[in-house]
Amino acid sequence: MRQMLAVVGVLCLTCVAGCGAADGTGVTAPSPALSSAPSVTPSAPGGAYAPPTPARSVPVVRSSPPAMTVAAAGAKYLQITRAYNVALERFEKAANENMSLATLQNRAKAVAAANLAEYTALRSTVWPARVSTQMRALAKADAAARPHWLKVAASESKSEMADHLKLATAAGGKAPSAQIRRLLGLPKYDEKDYS
Repeated sequence: MRQMLAVVGVLCLTCVAGCGAADGTGVTAPSPALSSAPSVTPSAPGGAYAPPTPARSVPVVRSSPPAMTVAAAGAKYLQITRAYNVALERFEKAANENMSLATLQNRAKAVAAANLAEYTALRSTVWPARVSTQMRALAKADAAARPHWLKVAASESKSEMADHLKLATAAGGKAPSAQIRRLLGLPKYDEKDYS
């Protein structure tokens, strides 16, 4: 009986340790993580198994940015338009003081650059419904004025500059800036704030 227990014990150890291959190397069972067979989980006592359930993806909900308040829109508008207003006032001051052509050209380049920055910021901001139409109109006026400001900057004489300046002023004059300020509860435009 003891011999039988010893044989059963050796047999159990061999099964637990794995069987040896013909060349003497050990053979082991594949790891469950490396197995290509799908795993199954018991669904009920008694040995019945349920097939694995496929992983479900969670839907991603994209939301639009929250609506900007009128007060926040007013502050944003003043921030966006400040550089362009300052550039316009600096150009006007240089023209009124009859500064050199080179100075006027450089200031016109600054106006064109500020115009583009304002246009880009106006278009990329989600404005409250009460001013969204006016903001689109302001961006459109900026786009119409910009080529003329670039021509002002490239002018070779003050008389040529004056011709392009009239066109830039006419295009920019269609902007609804005063209406935007009123709708946002902002004070009227004052040159002193930008000079």
